[in-house]
Amino acid sequence: MKYLGIDYGKERIGIAVSDDNGQIAFPLQTIPGKNPFALITDIAQKEKVNKIVLGLPVPFSGDASKQTIEIKKIAAKLKKTTGLEVEFENEALTTKLAKKEGIPEKHLDKAAAAIILQSYLDKKNRK
Repeated sequence: MKYLGIDYGKERIGIAVSDDNGQIAFPLQTIPGKNPFALITDIAQKEKVNKIVLGLPVPFSGDASKQTIEIKKIAAKLKKTTGLEVEFENEALTTKLAKKEGIPEKHLDKAAAAIILQSYLDKKNRK
């Protein structure tokens, strides 16, 4: 199974994909945050992905935040436009982790998407 990972932001959206076996995540590209649904659908079709993994901002308190609620709305729209199942993975500190790894600023969003997706894949593949 192949996955598409998304680090969603209002300005920029990081996109990552897995290998065909769903083992390893790779940064793919960064797209503009304005009206991204058609572009994400095109990427999903081109990459022949089976499922989307969307980064979910979970506050350290564990409570739902305004951002969490917004991302859940985005997930519903992604599911509708792509026809794919959308699952969530906690995105806490992924951009900071990418910065710490020395990733250049222009590649941070797609690197964060790859970190989100790899975290999801690692959990899924441990089962």
